[in-house]
Amino acid sequence: MGGTGVDVVVIGGGIAGASAGCFLARAGARVVVLEAEPVLAHHTTGRSAAVFLENYGADPVRRLTLASRPFLAAPPEGSAEAPLLAPRGLLDVGGPEHREALEEHARHGAALVPSVRWVSPQEATELCPVLRPERLAGGVLEPDAQDIDVMGLHQVFLRGLRAAGGEVRTGERVLDLQRDGGGWVVRTGQGDWRAGLVVNAAGAWGDIVAELAGVPRVGLRPLHRTAFVADLPPGVDARGWPLVQDIAEGWYCKPEGDALLCSLADEAPAEPGDPRPREEDVALAIERIGEATTLQLRHVRTAWAGLRTFAPDRAPVVGPDPRAPGFVWLVGLGGFGIMTAPALGMLAAATALGEPLAVELAERGVNPADYAPGRFG
Repeated sequence: MGGTGVDVVVIGGGIAGASAGCFLARAGARVVVLEAEPVLAHHTTGRSAAVFLENYGADPVRRLTLASRPFLAAPPEGSAEAPLLAPRGLLDVGGPEHREALEEHARHGAALVPSVRWVSPQEATELCPVLRPERLAGGVLEPDAQDIDVMGLHQVFLRGLRAAGGEVRTGERVLDLQRDGGGWVVRTGQGDWRAGLVVNAAGAWGDIVAELAGVPRVGLRPLHRTAFVADLPPGVDARGWPLVQDIAEGWYCKPEGDALLCSLADEAPAEPGDPRPREEDVALAIERIGEATTLQLRHVRTAWAGLRTFAPDRAPVVGPDPRAPGFVWLVGLGGFGIMTAPALGMLAAATALGEPLAVELAERGVNPADYAPGRFG
């Protein structure tokens, strides 16, 4: 079989594929990233709430987040046009019925992130004055949470990839994958690629790509989430507020310039595709935010939807598939893919190439077995 030869074909040009491609190329591999859409980051990457939260997700996710902070705080020299992180803070809140959950969240969070602490209802309302005191049992503050420049981070990975000799192809959808000797032939509408390794970073389409390669699915579940930006009432200035999140995950909101970015935090099962926001989800989010705060949001500037794709245990799936030599997974990133992207790229590159873990990963106790596709049997 003919085709252009490289060491690694990465399928998917979102934050995961760009990160893996960058670290693989920096390790000396010849890499091409194939993106089906005519532009990069069209789906989940471009629709993220863009916040770095160390006190979020299960422990395997938190370890990846902690390991990502050094890269996000100090990307390679010359790779970023502006800082990738900006102060924000996170405040989880709940009513009397959620006090036990809040206290446990504070205890568990502080074990990994010492700055996480309990706050009283009074302090919570000082941080976000529109919260209704009568609806508060208290809160959990993560003061070091940060806003992330998602597109800036994506560009950092792409610059690193290209500087190391890697290539990105857009509008090149993978149609078929076949084993050929010790490697793979990846067929697209524009031609064939030959590679020793294939990295499946196709997001919600991850199981579909696996089926093209004859590899069993891992059971990915794309979940629909709606977000919107609403005008604040006259006289309300939210710019100094943290991201405020319902501990029961019924809503969240955070400042977005002179407006407020809000979400129902919904998780409705969906098919891979280009989702649209649902008016009823926007309305329900406005209702819930109105119950927890004194805000009466009326004008929605813009609304959108994205897919957050999870594996059955809600931890990322990263590493070589034990049933298919040279087939590497990097999927199931859920709502954690942006803030864990540096660590995920390092982990994918190390496990794909059979190299030792980066110091950042080892120091945070990242164990490849926690993410390996073989854990699903």
